[in-house]
Amino acid sequence: MADLRQDGDEAALDEARFLAAAACVRPGLEGNRSDKLLRLFDFLLKRSLEGHPPTEQQIADEVFSTGRTNTPRGDANVRVYAHRLRKVLKELPPSADGDRLVLPVGSYLLRLVTDAPEKDSDAGEIAAAVPAAPRSMLTRPIFRWSAVLVLLSMAGLAAWFALKPTDETRLVDSMPWAAISGSSRPITVVMGDYYFYESLPDAAGENRRRPDTQKLVWDRQVPTPEDLIIFQMLNPEKADRVLDTNQHYVSSGTIAGAFAVRAALRRDAVFRQREVRLISASQLSPDLLKSTDVIYIGQLSGVSAILRDPLVQASPLRLDDDLVSVTDMATGRKYRSDGVELRDEQISRRDYGYVARIPGPAGNTLIVIAALRDPGLREMAELVVDPSRLAPLRTQAVLTAHGFEALYQVRTLGSVNLGATPVFQRAIRTQGIWDRSATTPEYRPIAAPSATPR
Repeated sequence: MADLRQDGDEAALDEARFLAAAACVRPGLEGNRSDKLLRLFDFLLKRSLEGHPPTEQQIADEVFSTGRTNTPRGDANVRVYAHRLRKVLKELPPSADGDRLVLPVGSYLLRLVTDAPEKDSDAGEIAAAVPAAPRSMLTRPIFRWSAVLVLLSMAGLAAWFALKPTDETRLVDSMPWAAISGSSRPITVVMGDYYFYESLPDAAGENRRRPDTQKLVWDRQVPTPEDLIIFQMLNPEKADRVLDTNQHYVSSGTIAGAFAVRAALRRDAVFRQREVRLISASQLSPDLLKSTDVIYIGQLSGVSAILRDPLVQASPLRLDDDLVSVTDMATGRKYRSDGVELRDEQISRRDYGYVARIPGPAGNTLIVIAALRDPGLREMAELVVDPSRLAPLRTQAVLTAHGFEALYQVRTLGSVNLGATPVFQRAIRTQGIWDRSATTPEYRPIAAPSATPR
């Protein structure tokens, strides 16, 4: 049984497993005619991640909106639905790793338990080789309640991805995986992330550090802690109102995609023998970029500079300043996402997904699995682990090229992806992409409108 309030990397890994198990629960609750069980589960999940057990009165007010106060014996509605949720959790299947969530009797904190494993020895070795995700990514306050809700709604298919059979065609026979099938290097799965810093109010004294007076800020022009130091140097009047708390945000689609790809690699007999690392983009070092085969999974806006510069050298696609569209410099064509996923299941939406393969700096390989937004990323995560859907990439142009890229248009309806239509696939330039230096931008005082409180 995992306790999310423990310290260190073990706690971070437990929370990743906790979220994967939660992703298996939510689809089962969405099938109920009433949404009360789902609302109760979401609220208890939030409080469990925070490590703060709620009272019956808090559940009644927050979940069932009774608005009642001073109810000594609690709310009977809460106990009834807690009992129903407890039964549902017992009946639902565990995650791909054998983990499930339970609600112990007399408690309103969800707990993670692991069913008796039926694993092969290879799977156990690979799991032991994957390092814990950074604590700042999963266990810090950056996973606020809204992010957790989005995570669960978007990660519901991750468990299905992990269990999906691919017996008819081996993964290693498909591009882009064939490019790394003959390598013995470790594999590094890199999740796109975003750096947040803390903004403090002008007020002095103890009130300044109260949780309700602090804001987490994502600023495109402050992508790293080092950039925050430069910001403080250039803006001394604001220097004492911003604070580096080493917090990073990873989108729900990125986490689901990373789990799907990792599970697919573990199923394939060729890749099963390879060491697999799971890290965030901010943790990718030049040494790992040189010595391992790298798989980037995330939104295009989350690509770190160490990967973005060679990708820009190779591809004519450019991410626009609005972060929701790309422009093909070769044709002048713009491809724009419709934006966030809508809860209205009657409205179709559009996103764009991207798959690329380029040679690494030392004879290794870089694979990019990305999209403009999370709906497209979920579809790409499904597509790249399905050899039958990768078959169109087995063209002569792609197979003989040192690097290629493919763009897909993704259609969604509510939280359901309707499929991906190829827009183009082509060979891309790879000669000298690691030799040219990217232009270093001049540091200037950062405009306030670029900061986005979260």
